[in-house]
Amino acid sequence: MVSHQLTTRPIATSLADVVSGLELRQSKVVTREILYAVAQEAGSKLPPGVLAERLVRAGWLLPLRLRDAWEFAPGAHAGRYGWNDPWIELRALLLHQPNAPVAVAFESAIWELGHTTHQPTKPVLAHRPGWHAPRVLGVRSISYDWRLPTVAIRGLPVWQPPTALVAAADRPAAQGDWGNADDWLPETFRSTTPDEVLKEATSRGNATMARLGYMAEWSEQYDIADLIDDLLPKDRNVVFLGPRKPKGLWVKRWRLYDAVLPRR
Repeated sequence: MVSHQLTTRPIATSLADVVSGLELRQSKVVTREILYAVAQEAGSKLPPGVLAERLVRAGWLLPLRLRDAWEFAPGAHAGRYGWNDPWIELRALLLHQPNAPVAVAFESAIWELGHTTHQPTKPVLAHRPGWHAPRVLGVRSISYDWRLPTVAIRGLPVWQPPTALVAAADRPAAQGDWGNADDWLPETFRSTTPDEVLKEATSRGNATMARLGYMAEWSEQYDIADLIDDLLPKDRNVVFLGPRKPKGLWVKRWRLYDAVLPRR
């Protein structure tokens, strides 16, 4: 068999045009449908299954846990190396199910939005209630019904800043990295507006609103804090931000015990 040498991986002549087509697309994930389309463009008569098997054997495609999807290892990677992308399985899922009701969420959204210097140790994915995230995604998945549309970042649906803030107030146990809130919380508040925050927060309940108002005040976003305070009834239950025991710092204005935010 005649072979060409492309970086450190040999490639058979029958596959060279297909690999070139994949290089041009620069898609991190290749599905059976994409492989079929590339093969047609390259004039290859090999079935997608056979092509995939040979490209995997040669190190150009790397198996994923989701079926009928592979990670493409381009020539620039100089070997059988993937993209080191924690969302690679999600990308494969979205190619198969582009309307899947999912979003990069909580601390992962804050990271993707560029509002923190601490990358989450495990990706966090939110999904609409009633939908179940496949375990093969390798994420921490949380059911949550957000309201504002997501934004596309690096080809992924990501929560907007107001959604990330309201969700942290609504589900503080689901939010990670509270210990580094100095790094991400004020920055995330600065990237939104009071109107956007209220659109996401409306009808979430007094406890969520009190936590959100306190978080805004702690972040020195006094316009948002004052707006929320005006919407809250004066006679309301005590609220906890973090575990109930120990109770943490008592904040009279918000009738709240804070056990998670760094002391200032």
